[in-house]
Amino acid sequence: MMKRLFFFALLFLSLPKQDVFAFEDRRTVELMLVGCRFQAQRPAPVRDAEWSQSFECRDALRTIVADGRRQPKFLSSCVPDSVTEHEIARAVVQILERNPERFKERFDIRATTALHEAWPCP
Repeated sequence: MMKRLFFFALLFLSLPKQDVFAFEDRRTVELMLVGCRFQAQRPAPVRDAEWSQSFECRDALRTIVADGRRQPKFLSSCVPDSVTEHEIARAVVQILERNPERFKERFDIRATTALHEAWPCP
């Protein structure tokens, strides 16, 4: 019994350490663009899968918009409060679709640059 316990303790200690709070968004433009197209629609999508994809994009864009003013000057965005979530998604989709060769890149970075292009801070 002690040998098994010792073996499992060694196995546990040999596992790579991960910081559970260190989250890095690795979703690609290609993956997120589907949901962002749904989010840009008015009226909203009707199927369950479309809603969940739309909400995933909406939530990602909310975070990016909230951080927009804190970005370095070359990436900062100042989206006016009067702009709706649908308009934000529509602008991001239009800008991202101009460069399909970059669809494999990280969505958060590409969307940040798209928002900077659409609404740069003064």
